[in-house]
Amino acid sequence: MSLTLVSYNISPFVLRVTSALNYLQIPFEQKDIDIANKPEWFVKANPLEKVPTLLVGNKVIQESLVILEYINSLTPNSLLPNDPLEKAINRGKAEFSNDVVGVVLGLTAAPTEEGFNNGLADLKWYFDKLENWLNQTKFIYSDELTLADFAYIPIFAIIQVLQPHLKVNLFEGFPKVQQYGTTLLSLPRVAASKPEGYEQILLERIKTRKPYFLSV
Repeated sequence: MSLTLVSYNISPFVLRVTSALNYLQIPFEQKDIDIANKPEWFVKANPLEKVPTLLVGNKVIQESLVILEYINSLTPNSLLPNDPLEKAINRGKAEFSNDVVGVVLGLTAAPTEEGFNNGLADLKWYFDKLENWLNQTKFIYSDELTLADFAYIPIFAIIQVLQPHLKVNLFEGFPKVQQYGTTLLSLPRVAASKPEGYEQILLERIKTRKPYFLSV
């Protein structure tokens, strides 16, 4: 059955899905849409109008973590543990990434020094938790790559764009987190999952928000 991924070119949640699809070498068609002017066919197929959306025949799957689990089921080389309890723990670690993505996106839009510094404090809190996990295992769940790791890829893709414009090193004090990000972005076929010109497109979009960090 054919897979069509409806996406928005710089969505962090889309990057999760394209990275996993490409890594697992699952064929798919990708259709980028303008989220400010969604096409009628998309609204009809998906009344909630969320991206990413995976169209599987005439069925619709939403939410990036749910899509990840579905595409993982299509390959004999599952990236999830077999044990139900361990699978739930893996999913929990994937869910944790949503909060981190939110904090990083907040940094890209914080209009004031206070807001930016509050975001930095929040990020350090989350990175401290990640550092503790990564002191125990190479990846977020174990020493082997699992599905949960794909949930974290956009965090490091965004930071890769932000860091050259910051006076503070976001990874200071978190060497394991930094190495983890480098490892994820170096995975086979992950770099190719980002759209052409991703870094510049993302930076230009961030500039339209007039964030504090670009004013200092």
